[in-house]
Amino acid sequence: MLFTQALLVTLVGIIATIDYNGPLFMIHRPLVTSAMVGLVLGDFTQGVLIGSALELTWLGVTGIGGYTPPDTISGAIIGTAFGILSGQGETAGIAIAVPIAVATQQLDVLAKTLDVYFVKKADNDAKNGDYSKIGFYHYSSLVLITLFKIVPIFLAIMLGGEYVADLFAKVPPIVMQGLNSAGALLPSIGFGMLLNMMLKKNMWVFLLIGFICSVYGGMSTIGISLVGIAVAYFYDMIGSKPQETTSSSDVEEDLDL
Repeated sequence: MLFTQALLVTLVGIIATIDYNGPLFMIHRPLVTSAMVGLVLGDFTQGVLIGSALELTWLGVTGIGGYTPPDTISGAIIGTAFGILSGQGETAGIAIAVPIAVATQQLDVLAKTLDVYFVKKADNDAKNGDYSKIGFYHYSSLVLITLFKIVPIFLAIMLGGEYVADLFAKVPPIVMQGLNSAGALLPSIGFGMLLNMMLKKNMWVFLLIGFICSVYGGMSTIGISLVGIAVAYFYDMIGSKPQETTSSSDVEEDLDL
């Protein structure tokens, strides 16, 4: 049973990795991957809950230039699987997902470093006018990156599932409460990272509007989103308003002068 579950979870990793390095349909995002893991492990609701928390935590995590961000795919999949298998839910899922993402980040760096071999081979063939193998090198690099993702996922589920469940069963309740509190704070870090990248001086007013709607207006997230769409629409209308054309009387006065 565990072997079948490990294979299915690994399949989720394959789909997410191909999406991240290809079409970018957002299947690789924690909200989707965690939900898929929950589905194959028989607890879809818990998968969505863990994925939602991780999605908020990693909102501002992105690769810019040569920087390789934490491996959110492996982190979300392994964390969600352990959270469900251990029976501890979000507390265990988040506590495991974040350090796993940072640890597997180094594997991602190694995979991309090794991929340089295929890039050089493709460049060399293109220089010599031999285009027949360029596609092969392209997909070979994708296979290599996928292997570096799915092997840790499969081994983690196969070898660590039972041990993690036993470990969390022995953890004192006060420690679990601390992990739960830390997990509740992590989404604020994700928002902070996102705001640090997006927020400019003239954008603070929109954050203030959302804050007022939430705290003083008691509006739901969907309601605030609708208000944001309306405000953005009017802001765009004002910003793109064409300049007034010069009146004919002004033109005549200029000509008289």
